[in-house]
Amino acid sequence: MTVSVQNAPVRAVVMKHKSYPYRLLQKIFAWIFYNLIVTTKRSVELTRAAGQKWGAIQQNGRPPAVGRKALTKPLFRTVRTVDFQAVFWLLTLLAVASTLMLWSSVSTIYGVEQDGGGYRLSDWLNRLRRSIDLAYDPNQRVSIRSQDIRYGETDEICEENDFAGSDGNVTLYMNWTELYHAEEEILRTSTSFVRKHLHTDNVLVRSIYADAAHGGRRPERKQPHRTVSDALSEGILIDDYYYVSGGHWIPAKCHPRWKVAIIVPFRDRFYQLPIFLRNIVPFLKRQKLEFGIYVIEQANGLDFNRAMLMNVGFQQALNFSRWDCFIFHDVDHLPLNNANYYGCSHMPRHFISGADRWNYKLQYSFFFGAVTGFTRSQIQKFNGFPNAYWGWGGEDDDILIRIQAHGFFKTRPWGVTGFYNVIAEHHKSAPKNKKRVCLLDYAHERLESDGLSNLVYPPARVTLTPLYTNISVNITKLALNPTWTVCTRDYKRAKKDELVNWKMN
Repeated sequence: MTVSVQNAPVRAVVMKHKSYPYRLLQKIFAWIFYNLIVTTKRSVELTRAAGQKWGAIQQNGRPPAVGRKALTKPLFRTVRTVDFQAVFWLLTLLAVASTLMLWSSVSTIYGVEQDGGGYRLSDWLNRLRRSIDLAYDPNQRVSIRSQDIRYGETDEICEENDFAGSDGNVTLYMNWTELYHAEEEILRTSTSFVRKHLHTDNVLVRSIYADAAHGGRRPERKQPHRTVSDALSEGILIDDYYYVSGGHWIPAKCHPRWKVAIIVPFRDRFYQLPIFLRNIVPFLKRQKLEFGIYVIEQANGLDFNRAMLMNVGFQQALNFSRWDCFIFHDVDHLPLNNANYYGCSHMPRHFISGADRWNYKLQYSFFFGAVTGFTRSQIQKFNGFPNAYWGWGGEDDDILIRIQAHGFFKTRPWGVTGFYNVIAEHHKSAPKNKKRVCLLDYAHERLESDGLSNLVYPPARVTLTPLYTNISVNITKLALNPTWTVCTRDYKRAKKDELVNWKMN
């Protein structure tokens, strides 16, 4: 689905709120309004009385009679009276401040942060706040639904980079950094503005996901059905790119040749993630691609299942935009050359010709891991990726079996163009998959029955951050198909057979 943004005028929203929080707020606002009226009326009366008293003193030299008794004591000092007008404005200021504080916290207390959008009051306040923000600073966030706004008024196609050999070498920043420092380095002066709008955008996206988890639009909600692309429909201009919340970047002055989703299978790699983002975002922007970064996090303690997370990432990324291709990227690998083009041509593609950990060589000639790319139609044709590999190893070779079984042939850059550096490990490596050899031997049995076709997982939790979209999912082992060969334990092949020719007979 195509990412789009709506820049419509503010619409009047009339809703019948029946929730307790709304009634409480209504009483608070009514009490404040009543006291302001009473205070104003009392201030006028006292001011009028004080004026009459002061006029009598100026005329007669003594205060007027009060009731049956007259005040004959001379005034030796100035009578101090309360400035009710100042009190009135002070109370008004306090009321406004309290309202703004309540406004900023109502979503957290009663809204989508806890229940995914069940309270209409929270939705209404956030839509109103969003409209006021846009009215206050309309030149910052713009609609990207318009093709002229999104890609510029010219029909120019973004040029591919023209780096050759070592001329395209990238300067990598491999030192550890905090994530917020990486955000500030990339977003620069727009950092605070981006962070300001993230909360509202997260509320909208989670509301949509909550509706989907309930089988579509909830019956008690009256607004029309929305999609994620409807919610994330405004961008801010940063340099030559429009930025959309969640790490989606769109060239502003030309039409991108490709729309690329970067899928990062992830768990507990918080040391590598800021370094990866700090380097990969400028790298992709130099290539004039439209791209989005999606970190697919395994939210449990089971053995890591990289290929299943790739399936989840493929499905979830399509909720945000209709991407042309998908690059599945290990979080610890950084490209060393700008000529290593991340566009969608020549796919299926293995982007690595060597890495520093292997002395800028490949582990073996059939290696097909770390950074790979496929078009949307290719992934759908070979049924995605295997879900059976829990633990380290095996899934890369299984994927190679799949693409060759469907008549695809991998491509790969040569020499320095495909060199990568690997970020040092600061985590416990995933345990090896003890069944990987057995699973590979019987991979052909599962080509059509294991992958996108049998993928099942609970609703994902989506969090938009300044540089990426985090999709956390609790994946579990799937039911065993009775047509599969059961691998209860691993076994060793003879050494000469360790690397087999996976081509189909």
